[in-house]
Amino acid sequence: MAEDIRPSEGIDISADSESASRRRANYALAVIFIVTMLNFLDRQVISIVAEPIKRDLGLSDTQLGLMTGLSFAVFYTTLAIPLAALADRWNRSRIIGIAIAVWSLMTILCGLAGSFIQLFLARVGVGVGEAGSAPASHSLIADLFPPERRAGALGIMGAAVPVGAFLAYAGGGYITEMFSWRAAFMLAGVPGILIAVLVWFTVPDPRGKVSLAKAFQPTPGEITLRVALLELSRKPAYWHLVAAGILVQFISYGLASFYGGLFVRVHGMDYAELGWKLGVLVGVTGGFGAWFGGKVGDIIGKRDPVLPLLVSGIVLLIAAPGMIAAIYAGNANLAIILLGFPTFSATFYFGPSFAAVQMLASDRTRAMAVAIYLMLAGLIGLGLGPVFVGGLSDYFAGGDRALEASALQKALAILALFNIWAGFHYWRVWVWMKQKRI
Repeated sequence: MAEDIRPSEGIDISADSESASRRRANYALAVIFIVTMLNFLDRQVISIVAEPIKRDLGLSDTQLGLMTGLSFAVFYTTLAIPLAALADRWNRSRIIGIAIAVWSLMTILCGLAGSFIQLFLARVGVGVGEAGSAPASHSLIADLFPPERRAGALGIMGAAVPVGAFLAYAGGGYITEMFSWRAAFMLAGVPGILIAVLVWFTVPDPRGKVSLAKAFQPTPGEITLRVALLELSRKPAYWHLVAAGILVQFISYGLASFYGGLFVRVHGMDYAELGWKLGVLVGVTGGFGAWFGGKVGDIIGKRDPVLPLLVSGIVLLIAAPGMIAAIYAGNANLAIILLGFPTFSATFYFGPSFAAVQMLASDRTRAMAVAIYLMLAGLIGLGLGPVFVGGLSDYFAGGDRALEASALQKALAILALFNIWAGFHYWRVWVWMKQKRI
């Protein structure tokens, strides 16, 4: 008779299972960190290489704005809601793997583009790919980590954003200076192909195998976009929040798309130096702005839940003269330091704004309220901000290359005034919510 085999005394099988589950979750988080980092690397590298692209392909500033903003934003924002819905139903590792493979391949194709149309279409492809990554990544990490560890895990994932931005600016600038802008795109895209394979085969999804056909079946009681819009239409404060978010994105992406033009045309900086200095600036001031805005919201929000919104508006008002001072600074290093004002303000509002969205939305429309906010802010802010700056710059230059530097400065100075407009909307949110005593 075969010997009866039982677990040895003292061995805690549940503890071993929990340890294995923790290791799988930590592994998935490490891979998703890399995915998120590459997401922002591939998205932002075009900002540092825009100026050499303009010279090489003979583009106008308006075309630069279309290429950096609208081409990416249209599908990135409009596909976000349906892909987020799919991420709630299908295997998220599959979605992330497909997404990173698509945007990485399209980033490589950006480096092979020989005309404005080719580059525009390749950027559209980058936007299509990146639209599927963030919703699935957030959902997967939330499922893999228990509530008591979830905030920390999502915080680690969020830390990949400034890392990706730093690599885009520093790495992209160095490679452009040493080789070419085409090499910068190609080297940015290649790692994603490898990571896509890694995600597909090695990152677990607790949901297991779900057929794509089943994932597309409607869910009873699901909140539709129409229902959410109908409910939110009765809340003016929400739409003031959306307007403020649109304007902040309009400013930040309009400025970021012409970093290279400002520093190369006005100050004559090389791309390697510009890249690492911008990388440090964005990583430090942008990261600190998001953290500090959240902290301020938590501290003063305990006494008055809507006061952080007024503070966000004041920060934007201060950013307007700071941005103008940076644009007209006498030297490049001073300009980079002064750019800390608009970069800080562009992330300070995150915490207070999204907390306010949660207060204004009902339990059944909270997720959709965030999705609508992000869609409109991205489509209009990211999509049209760079086009606005580029169009104004071309108008002021009037086709004279000798005036391109001063024309871009004028366009960016006008853009800086939009901070005041955004501040007005935060003031209106504060007034409306105080009157309603929310």
